[in-house]
Amino acid sequence: MLGAGSDVAMGQESPIAAAPRLTFDIPSQPLTSALESYGATSRREVLYDARLATGRLSGEVRGVFAPSEALQILLDGTGLVGRLTSENAVVIVPSSPAAGQLTTPDVDARKGDPVVRARYYAVVQERVRDAFCRDTLLRPGRYRIAVQFWIAPTGSVQQTRLLSKTGDDRVDTAIETTLRGLRMNEVPPPGISQPLTMVVAPRPSERTLDCAGIDAIRTTGGVN
Repeated sequence: MLGAGSDVAMGQESPIAAAPRLTFDIPSQPLTSALESYGATSRREVLYDARLATGRLSGEVRGVFAPSEALQILLDGTGLVGRLTSENAVVIVPSSPAAGQLTTPDVDARKGDPVVRARYYAVVQERVRDAFCRDTLLRPGRYRIAVQFWIAPTGSVQQTRLLSKTGDDRVDTAIETTLRGLRMNEVPPPGISQPLTMVVAPRPSERTLDCAGIDAIRTTGGVN
């Protein structure tokens, strides 16, 4: 369902992700908090490597922009870019292997490969979305939350941490319970940095199509 994603560049929206222009008011700030604000305003799910965001400052985004244009401005100068993985989801990756290299040059080159990162992040997004869609309490679109999680070499989530809460203790508990032990469809690529941070934002009902595939399987009597 999701591929490695298409680059968000030059303020252009992907054909699959055409979206209305929105008013953004995001001052320059630590990139982690800026991405959470971006997710809330754009109503897009954002997934990124928390270590890559640490120590980086966002650009200032003030005005009316298409979501992808706003993200480009926000990431300008950080060495990172956004890749769309679906209409409502984006992953943040290095603009080049060198931009994502946090250690010595002799480490596995795949660690900094934006294509490898983006592809695996898309796998993670799809798996988490699938799990949330199977729980009526967690279906995306109705709440906002930021959560970090660590994925073991086996592909299972081994630790979670809520960075923000939904305001509903039942939802918060269900999110952590669902994520802990959740097994991805693929194991992490060698050397990928952790934790991963995911921002889920509320969206209008007409744009909440995240669970359409799961609903189709249920309607046709497919297996869970």
